Amino acid sequence: MSYFWHEPYWLPRNVTWPEVPSKFADLLVPIYLAIPLVIIRIIWESTVGVTYLYFRTNAYASRKNITLLGCMWEHMTGGFASLSRAKKILECFWRFSYYTFAFFYGLYVMKDAGWLYDVKQCWIGYPFHEVPTTIWWYYMIETGFYYSLLIGSYFDVRRSDFWQLMVHHVITIFLLSSSWTINFVRVGTLILLSHDVSDVFLEGGKLVRYDAHNKNMTNFMFVLFFTSWVLTRLIYYPFIVIRSAVTEAAALIQPDYVIWDISMNPPYAPRLIVFALILLFFLHIFWTFIILRIAYRTSTGGQAKDVRSDSDSDYDEEEMARRERTRLLKKKKNKISPATEDEDDEEEEKNDRKARHRRAPRKE
Repeated sequence: MSYFWHEPYWLPRNVTWPEVPSKFADLLVPIYLAIPLVIIRIIWESTVGVTYLYFRTNAYASRKNITLLGCMWEHMTGGFASLSRAKKILECFWRFSYYTFAFFYGLYVMKDAGWLYDVKQCWIGYPFHEVPTTIWWYYMIETGFYYSLLIGSYFDVRRSDFWQLMVHHVITIFLLSSSWTINFVRVGTLILLSHDVSDVFLEGGKLVRYDAHNKNMTNFMFVLFFTSWVLTRLIYYPFIVIRSAVTEAAALIQPDYVIWDISMNPPYAPRLIVFALILLFFLHIFWTFIILRIAYRTSTGGQAKDVRSDSDSDYDEEEMARRERTRLLKKKKNKISPATEDEDDEEEEKNDRKARHRRAPRKE
């Protein structure tokens, strides 16, 4: 194990582990935080989230007799692991709430940070940068959140880009953990802050689409999201952060250090982190193509929505509500005999099979 932690593999020449302000042992904290974050998520969804859904969306429209407290209790006692439409919206609500908190907390803790305005300061004086307590908590909470997303993936609604998301979470945890280990904390905070802002608009746009009172705002929110995505993930991230890591960091880390050294001379860790940053950028490009599909559909007169294939839970609840309304209308107009009701049931089943055939979800 001592061979693995050999300083020249991780740190600039003549630097030892005791000299590095960020400590590897601190990375146990995000793992400990993951479970409490999942519990906080379930409570937040079951109280604030369900209240929002109950009054602002049609998630419970097909269940006329259920009360707000009944919805809360149902979600808290297992609904968080269901595949209902309400569950999918609550996932959005949690991510929107967290990313909003994380973005503003990040702004607060970094408002006086010099590297926020001059990226080169991420490398000047490396690796002896002190880590303030506020930055320490910011890093621990953010890393713990991505651990909690991995745990939550076992009961969240699975979409077509599930594995890409898993790769994204693993890469993010690797980047946060390895950057903390070698005190690449400054550049890590820049990546977190720039990524959280577009996530706020992404999840906020989804909530607006689900909101029965603000659906006309969907396309406007999509424009805000796409603008923030381009500015932060396709411009700031590659041309400011990655460019600085590739062109400026090497000489400031160690005078004879070369990022693109084929012979892979030590230290190895900074080079691997830069490669992971580039891999993350390729994931951004993949998601950009998905976003462009949404933009195309919106420009042709549709409404911006998530193009990833979900489960058929949305369809199930909408179809059930439609069938219930149809049945109630028929009962209101006519006194239905048992024979006629059986025929209607058979007709409904035929229509249901046809509709499901037309709208069968894509396989993962």
